[in-house]
Amino acid sequence: MIRLTRHVLAAAAAIAVAVATPLATGPAAAARPTDLDRIHDRLLRHGPGAPLMIAAHRGQWRDAPENSLAAIRHAVADGAEVVEIDVRPTRDGHLVLMHDETVDRTTDGTGRVSDLTLAQVRSLRLKQGLGGTQAPLTGHTVPTFEEAMRAVKGRAMVNLDKGWPVREQMYEVLRRTGTVDHGLFKGSPTVAEAAEFMARDPEILYMHILNDANADAVGTFPGRQPVAYEIVFDDPADPQVQPASLAAIREHSRVWINTMWKGLAVGYTDEASLRDERLGWRTVVEDYAASMIQTDNVEALDYWRDGGDLDRYDRQHGHRTVRVQAEGYAPGGEGVGYHDLDPNRCTVARPDEGVDICDLEGAIAVNWIRAGEWLKYDVTVRRSGVYDVSGRVSSPYSPAGTVTLEWDGRAGGPVGIVNTTHHEAFTRQQLQRLHLSKGTHELVVRMDEDAYQNFNLDYLQLDLVRR
Repeated sequence: MIRLTRHVLAAAAAIAVAVATPLATGPAAAARPTDLDRIHDRLLRHGPGAPLMIAAHRGQWRDAPENSLAAIRHAVADGAEVVEIDVRPTRDGHLVLMHDETVDRTTDGTGRVSDLTLAQVRSLRLKQGLGGTQAPLTGHTVPTFEEAMRAVKGRAMVNLDKGWPVREQMYEVLRRTGTVDHGLFKGSPTVAEAAEFMARDPEILYMHILNDANADAVGTFPGRQPVAYEIVFDDPADPQVQPASLAAIREHSRVWINTMWKGLAVGYTDEASLRDERLGWRTVVEDYAASMIQTDNVEALDYWRDGGDLDRYDRQHGHRTVRVQAEGYAPGGEGVGYHDLDPNRCTVARPDEGVDICDLEGAIAVNWIRAGEWLKYDVTVRRSGVYDVSGRVSSPYSPAGTVTLEWDGRAGGPVGIVNTTHHEAFTRQQLQRLHLSKGTHELVVRMDEDAYQNFNLDYLQLDLVRR
């Protein structure tokens, strides 16, 4: 029913063209489905066996500033059918993309969005990734909501976060740009308020946010149902994720689950999924009926959705890759396997030792790294050759740190650790290229004594590039 108007109009337009140009024949004259047509067809399949859909949280912020036009484009290119954006009004009534109430974290400006004019917001430059005090500036600027919809038109849907208070204004922009059927309105208003808004236009798509407080809303919508329910839960016993409730949702709607951080889906996160699919994506799909997942790891989720083995994800050379978990340092204790200078702040693993091993939204990593500390590893390579050595690191600081890799007693040059814009924003950074012979080698990762150090290390990786 939602797509009826679109398809009827498309068919009518095709007939009109055929009448006006009777000589037009062949494939070029036939109506072709757009990417959006395919996404809508997928969206409306909500029962058992419905294909999993991916939503990119704030766009693909790993490649471009969050909520930027480039982040939207990267998200679609990386496999997302839905791009989440955050919409807020300026002082003079224009809609712009901004997650926070202020522009401080993500731009080179300060102040509340609602206190700034469009011209003032447009004069700001966006910071890299998730922003932060020390994040590098980029050449990107804050887009308007209308610009975002024109950028995504025909390519993907848009999850309209923060926008329920300005839904009427957003709807007018969608009408003006011919993208009403691209927008996924969302909120947790009363059922009556949501139903009244949906009744305005059969192409309006609405997703109801469901939590402990309104779990009884399922099945109470009159007439047209929400196309999806965004379910937030922090306990498997929560009423909104009981089998009967999930079955009722799937009668008419899709189940949307967020896996960006722990409080959204009882600990089933993106980072935990990368360690073991059963700690995240597989469980929310199989046990909680998720047919839409919002993620901060678009490429990894798309890889897994297509049948990829997460144990092999991001291994540049498959079986020729060696991965060493940061918490897997050598035994022997202080002064033998490691040197740590401050008291333990977290002990997710190896609790009787001094190294701070923390759980960062599902990633088990060495944290609270300080100048002068070191970690020793035994690294076995099966083939002699030249290896690229990288580390999966995170930090919101610039500089984040400086390390020296010492192989079998021979030290390389110091390498600076990059600012990834957030403690939980892990990225793999190239550290060194060197020749290693087949066998086991001793690696010591030394945090330079004279450099500021404040980063987290998830794992080290060796990729064989040539023999």
